[in-house]
Amino acid sequence: MKVSEKVATLVEPIVEQNGAYLIDAGATAQGNRKFVRIVVQNLAGITMDEIAQITRSVNVSNALDELFPEGYHLEVSSPGIDYKLREYRDFPRNIGRTLRMYHRLSALPSPFSGILREVTEEVLVLEVNGNLHNLPFSDLDYAKVEIKW
Repeated sequence: MKVSEKVATLVEPIVEQNGAYLIDAGATAQGNRKFVRIVVQNLAGITMDEIAQITRSVNVSNALDELFPEGYHLEVSSPGIDYKLREYRDFPRNIGRTLRMYHRLSALPSPFSGILREVTEEVLVLEVNGNLHNLPFSDLDYAKVEIKW
C-alpha cells in the first residue's frame, strides 16, 4: 500500500466524524521534513472553522504518528476552484454555476459549457443556450467550474 493510501485510510474516519469527506491525501518529503496534505469538503462547502477543527482532530488522534515517527507537518485544505468535479456530492453546491463538462456522451460535444440547473444521483441537467440537456453520471469524465473575471 502506498503512503498516500495509508494516510487516506488513517484520516478518512476522522474527517467523516467531523461532517466532511476526504477528497485527496498524500505525503511528500522536502529535505528532512515530511508534509502530509489532505483535501476535504462537505456538501455545503467547507468553512475555515471546519478545516481548523479537522486539523485539530487529526493532530489530537495521533493517527499518523506511527506512520511518521520522525514527525510531520500537517496541511488540511479545501479543494481549489479548479478542482475536478467527479462525484454526485461535488455537484449540488454548484447549482447555478457555469460548468465545463468533459464526457463520453455522443449526442453532445466534449467539452461543452452549461449552467448546472439540477442534480440527481443519476443525471446532471445543464442549460446550454436556453436548452436543457441531461448528462448521465455514467458518461461523465469530470467537470470544472468556469470562473468569470
